[in-house]
Amino acid sequence: MLKLLRHMSGDTFEGPAVTVPTLGQLLLGTEGLALLRLAFSGDAAAREARVAEIRSLVERHGEPDLAAPLAAPEYDLDQGYGLWSQTYDQPLRLFPVEEPIVHRLLAALPVGRVLDAACGTGRHAAWLAAQGHQVVGVDGSAAMLARAAAKLPGSRFVQGDLAALPLPDASVDAALCALALVHVADLRPALRELARVVQPGGQIVISDVHPVLVQLGWQAQFRTAEGGAGFMRLNRHFAADYAAAALDAGLRLGGLYESPLTPESAMTVAREPLPDANAAAWVGLPGVIVWHFTKPGQASAQS
Repeated sequence: MLKLLRHMSGDTFEGPAVTVPTLGQLLLGTEGLALLRLAFSGDAAAREARVAEIRSLVERHGEPDLAAPLAAPEYDLDQGYGLWSQTYDQPLRLFPVEEPIVHRLLAALPVGRVLDAACGTGRHAAWLAAQGHQVVGVDGSAAMLARAAAKLPGSRFVQGDLAALPLPDASVDAALCALALVHVADLRPALRELARVVQPGGQIVISDVHPVLVQLGWQAQFRTAEGGAGFMRLNRHFAADYAAAALDAGLRLGGLYESPLTPESAMTVAREPLPDANAAAWVGLPGVIVWHFTKPGQASAQS
């Protein structure tokens, strides 16, 4: 995982200058989080181990490997997903904790027309098509859409924005938006658009990186085909922000689900150098949040 943070060339995000943390700072943060979570666990030995590692990290804080700013560049969404499209179909850390909940909700849908908004390379679109649904995928990345279309030549894929979906009103029976709303600063336009394109009585399933992880600094880190790395910054939303945006769009809550990080999905820069601290800090925290909404009204007869 440390290799993901080494320098890679390419066009980076041209936004306001931000300070980049060092590896040492991130490792100390992981130790601190682990120590807090262990505070009342009764495992005094584990707490003392964290204190010992914190002391060692502080003493070595000036060493080059710990003191150098992380060199994985930040990309905007178009550049980042263009690069990530090359490796996106490899196992990613949150997919295994997200897919069981999403597939369970989607499995209850009657066969019909389903929008996969922010479809990426089509991982959920392929699953939906295999269940017999007529799928239309929308994504802002042409590179992602090209890979999705190659997988599913019988489905329709259109480039578009979550805040301005290129579909008519009430044109689909259900919609899915997976692990994407963390990329928008304001949730309300995207929820209104999802509600607009779903017919009355239709359902909307939304999964996302859990707000707890985003508040703790998780970003959309990715590998490139050349072995480099980069990241795209995630927006910080509270769970209440999703609920407020859905209410603003006229949707009704059908269910709310959370899935914890597993040892396999708790992949951070601390996993290799500090495996015990990494596990104590991250494993068991909520990793994914999944919302199930319905659009009030009666479904049309032709559905």
